[in-house]
Amino acid sequence: MSQLTINNVRIAGMSACVPATVEDNRTLPIYKDESEALKVITSTGIERHHKVDEGTTASDLTVKAVERLLTDLGWAPEDVDIFAYVCTSRDYIAPQTSCILQDRLKLRNDCCVFDLPFGCSGWVYGMSIVGSLMSHGTLKRAILVAAETNTLNRNPRDTAVRPLFGDAATATALEFDPDRSHPMNFMFGVDGSGYDAVWAPYGGMRRPVTPEALVEKEVAPGVFRRGIDMIVNGMDVFGFAIKQPPRSLKELISTFNIDTDTVDLLLLHQANRFIDEKIRKAIKIPPERTPYCLEEYGNVTSASIPLTMVSRCSERLAGDDKHCIACGFGVGLAWASMEFYAGGVKCSDMITY
Repeated sequence: MSQLTINNVRIAGMSACVPATVEDNRTLPIYKDESEALKVITSTGIERHHKVDEGTTASDLTVKAVERLLTDLGWAPEDVDIFAYVCTSRDYIAPQTSCILQDRLKLRNDCCVFDLPFGCSGWVYGMSIVGSLMSHGTLKRAILVAAETNTLNRNPRDTAVRPLFGDAATATALEFDPDRSHPMNFMFGVDGSGYDAVWAPYGGMRRPVTPEALVEKEVAPGVFRRGIDMIVNGMDVFGFAIKQPPRSLKELISTFNIDTDTVDLLLLHQANRFIDEKIRKAIKIPPERTPYCLEEYGNVTSASIPLTMVSRCSERLAGDDKHCIACGFGVGLAWASMEFYAGGVKCSDMITY
């Protein structure tokens, strides 16, 4: 059982940027009629999502989110000791996008920067890694980005994925605080045998892009894909998601002796309303303590938990400490659960770009 406790680190602020262009699932051209669209909305809870325009990448959204957060916190770029970029839709295979963003954001040349190409569990994994680096006190301030432009690697004629995924970038500011009374606690897990439940078959070193990989094929009625497009095997993901995340949260609760009656917020990866409700009920958290933003933003993978916090919880997080538990789960198949307290958090207004 992999577990971790981190002391002396707090969330100082958060921000989020989404594209200005919105796709409404009711009017997507991939459906024959509105009734077909309504079935998808009813089964997933996702009504619309934001989509980047051509030429815009996750790093472009990131710049807007980070610049706003630094301004609102009163931090200068040179105050940042760590910059971590959680994203799978990177600008290039090489170099790391975090290196490019160091220059775009005017961070110090001796800033610790790195990419973390995790998917849906990425924000929780990122919090554990950045928090661990900061807990010793030599690195005082950090920006953890969780961003994704899912619409760029999903086929727009794939009825199985286009309605589900959106684009967003979030930034979480972390600060070393030796007087912090509450630790952050984590549980981790992965089942790599399910790697092809969510994957892009071509485009890496094992399967480089070939002319054949660029040919669009109808793989099922109404489902068109190329070899380079992301594939989501719905039943495999569903079976994993209703089993492993609640188990992980129960392990977190048991290991760290969490009284769920004191939990103010259950923050789940925004995958699917039905799945998330199964998880919520399994650990017996009331619905009013479980915020959702997927109806408006869809599944934004690693950005989904912080996007929920910024868009749905900003007023609650600005006050006294709130007792939170979170779980990210998906691509990998990987999962991670976390207990933390958040209060006095500066949440910037939502940005559209």
